[in-house]
Amino acid sequence: MRFVIWLMRDVAYHPRGYYRLARTLAQRYEVEVWGRPMPPSALEGPLRSEVEPSIWQALCEVPKTPNITVHYLHFLPPRPQGRLIVCDPLGLAYAALLGVRPHLWDVWEPYAANYTWDPIYTPFQRWVRRLLWAGLAPLRRWPRAFTLAEYAYAGLTPPERSFFLPNAFVPVEDLPPLLPSLRGAYALYTGNIAPAWGLREVLQEALARPHEPFVLAGSLKSQAIAQFIAEALQAHPRWLWVRSRFVPYPVIQNLQRYASYLYAPYTPLPHLVGRLFGKFYEAAALNLPIVYPKKQSLIWDAFWARYQRHHSPQLYWSYYQAELWKALCQPSTPQG
Repeated sequence: MRFVIWLMRDVAYHPRGYYRLARTLAQRYEVEVWGRPMPPSALEGPLRSEVEPSIWQALCEVPKTPNITVHYLHFLPPRPQGRLIVCDPLGLAYAALLGVRPHLWDVWEPYAANYTWDPIYTPFQRWVRRLLWAGLAPLRRWPRAFTLAEYAYAGLTPPERSFFLPNAFVPVEDLPPLLPSLRGAYALYTGNIAPAWGLREVLQEALARPHEPFVLAGSLKSQAIAQFIAEALQAHPRWLWVRSRFVPYPVIQNLQRYASYLYAPYTPLPHLVGRLFGKFYEAAALNLPIVYPKKQSLIWDAFWARYQRHHSPQLYWSYYQAELWKALCQPSTPQG
């Protein structure tokens, strides 16, 4: 059996798509991953001198896994030669155009809520995206089965064909620290770099602690945001910015593993308060303190109250592999 994963809008080495889904599948099957090439990453700021060059190079090398073949997308993938897994609406629409019924839809986002509430979109962009999402309604029930990143996404798919696999954390590297002399001494922000994800709050916190090392590493998609960050950081004497449109996940994980604490200043918008983010799982599994807005989301508070003092097998992707095999091998059977 062969599986083909389409990461149409994301890089080939996406944390969920490659490190979790593809690597899990590769334990039993041949896997093809189609995604965008990894963009270049650069280091900026006064703390560049603290970076260990050999570790940086090792973390940025593209990982290779037995049974996985990676293809870089420059336009659209060919007709899949195997069971197809789509990961976003674009992949779903393109599969319909080819007349290929997806075996699975690995749903990561509550698209309708994002288009309604995320401030990154202009009113016109909201209208266009909601219109396109509504146009895909007949196709949204088309895949034979669904996996979902979080239980909160359940309304996106028919419950009788859904398999709820929380977006759990799994360690992928154990190299020495990228910042050896700052081990356990720096505050860290990772993830999407945007106002809706608490960028301004993070920078304000960092500037209020000018003598504490601050590291910023995440997905940057706007030149205006890049300029805002550059101007803000000029007032901080000890910072490192890992700058890229998509920072390699091993870099993110290494920085998390050796930080003093992790910022998670999520803005309590309606499309966010009902979700758990990979950052929560990562911090809990690494026993890393996390700073997030308290009393803004019952889900955030409940998660951290349960996991902040101990590890749990439920934080690891392997815990859910049995459910994934069920979704793959018996896609029409409802979850018990």
